[in-house]
Amino acid sequence: MTENVLEIEGLRVHFDTLDGPIEALHSVDLKVKDKQIMGLVGESGCGKSVTSLVTIGLATCDVDEGSVKYEGEELLFRDSHSNKRIQDISGLITVASVLASIVSLFWMVLINPILGTTVFVASLLVGGLSWLYGFFAKSESRKHQKFMRWVRGNEISMIFQEPMSALNPLYTVEKQISEVMRTHDRLVDAETPRHTRILQALVSPFSLFARAIRLSPYVSSAVIGIFAFVTAAHVGGFSDEAELWAFLLVIIFPILGSRSSLKERMKAIETDFSVIGDSAEEIILFGSTDTRWWRLLSTAAPHLPLGIASSIVVYLMLWMPFSALLGMVVISALLALPVVMLLDYLELDPAHTRQVIGIVEDVKIPNPEAVVKMYPHELSGGMRQRVMIAMMMACEPKLLIADEPTTALDVTIQAQILKLMRDLRDEKGTAILLITHDLGVIAEMCDDVTVMYAGSVVETGSITDVLSRPRMPYSIGLLHSIPTIEAGSERAVLPIIPGQVPDPNLHFDGCRFHPRCPFADEKCISTPPPMMEVEPGHFAACHHTDSIGENVAEVQAAFDVFAADYGLEGVA
Repeated sequence: MTENVLEIEGLRVHFDTLDGPIEALHSVDLKVKDKQIMGLVGESGCGKSVTSLVTIGLATCDVDEGSVKYEGEELLFRDSHSNKRIQDISGLITVASVLASIVSLFWMVLINPILGTTVFVASLLVGGLSWLYGFFAKSESRKHQKFMRWVRGNEISMIFQEPMSALNPLYTVEKQISEVMRTHDRLVDAETPRHTRILQALVSPFSLFARAIRLSPYVSSAVIGIFAFVTAAHVGGFSDEAELWAFLLVIIFPILGSRSSLKERMKAIETDFSVIGDSAEEIILFGSTDTRWWRLLSTAAPHLPLGIASSIVVYLMLWMPFSALLGMVVISALLALPVVMLLDYLELDPAHTRQVIGIVEDVKIPNPEAVVKMYPHELSGGMRQRVMIAMMMACEPKLLIADEPTTALDVTIQAQILKLMRDLRDEKGTAILLITHDLGVIAEMCDDVTVMYAGSVVETGSITDVLSRPRMPYSIGLLHSIPTIEAGSERAVLPIIPGQVPDPNLHFDGCRFHPRCPFADEKCISTPPPMMEVEPGHFAACHHTDSIGENVAEVQAAFDVFAADYGLEGVA
């Protein structure tokens, strides 16, 4: 087995746009070793995320050349030219056949049935054969897609930049994590037999009814009493006289709700003040009569809208004919019962729920039993990021791609997420490709670092080599832009790299960084710099690696002068 978990060599990709192809990556080379944390750093638009998406086969771009290998296995698929031509021709013939069949169908109905039927059958036959030919021509592509679906999740997982957009807002945490594990066959055996689950689903409406009575006895009793009263009024023939009685619910429901709220409050107070010996009722009713009335009104007022709505519904139930009411009840039950039973059947098996809870516990989420029942919008940013990590680590991949995992998180949560990722590497041996803008995170977390600029790798090496002895002006500019609090190094203006990352549409004969580099000369403009090994294991792409050498301070000072001349003096 190769020492490198991931090897990217000479990767070039482009996006097709209305203005023509845009080259996003230019001969990217990157390696991630087993159990290593590799940092990938650079400004926005440098191609970091595109590189990661191409690696796992989720990018929408076209690969021009290069190789992406996972443990020696090629992850990129490029169909042969003849196969592509066959698929294109097959698609055109299939579309033409479908259009011809539609026209022949109208011809058959409106003009000439015999000729129309002949053309219709012929079009279907030609279209079917063409589709089958194209289908078999895509067999290698389908085989590769199946292989990539196995790799994603099982071997390589990715934490996306924004967990709120990556998580499905319609499903609970346990549902989404279990779905990943089910897809990759990582769930334990269910402890409840299938026939038992079917029986439980069939009786779930009765279980739901009993649970509602147990959890909300006052509300449940009121609902049962209302239906009994409406039925008795219709059967007894006094429904017309009882219509006005429905509006008593405007008073009854707030009173029942108030009593329920007071009982809950008394129960909480009895728990909190049991050591004192006072009763909850004495504590709640302590004070003047006005205070007690105000407290009762304040607990009853939130239930007033429910009372008004219930009175209107009951009035309509008394007003309409009893046969119509029974028909509505029966139809509603017939529509609702299958949904209730299906949802109960689709609930996670207790063994699977415990497995998901264990995975959530591994990422240090407090109260995991409650969290797995929540939806993404109910969680904080840090909790959602932990859920994403739990989901990605559920299948124990060998390589984790973390695309800016601490973006938009506060510093405390950032530290927790980074510690969690380091623990995953230490405990389970997971290699990590960490994409970030933060050089502080890189220095804290990574073993090696790769610097990207405008779709190309410009420097790579160990953390000590790149951060202590950078040899590429872009790397030096990034380090120079970090604020410092060391005594004697205070700066009135925060240094920046002048300009911005070039538009991918722009063509460069030489170094793509030369418009922003204070050392650019004619050679930099006309000749692309090769990636040279400046010291063992440390590579940099620059024509001036020898002259830069140990003069990092001079390069930083040159950036300050260049930024001032450029017209961008930084932000105070």
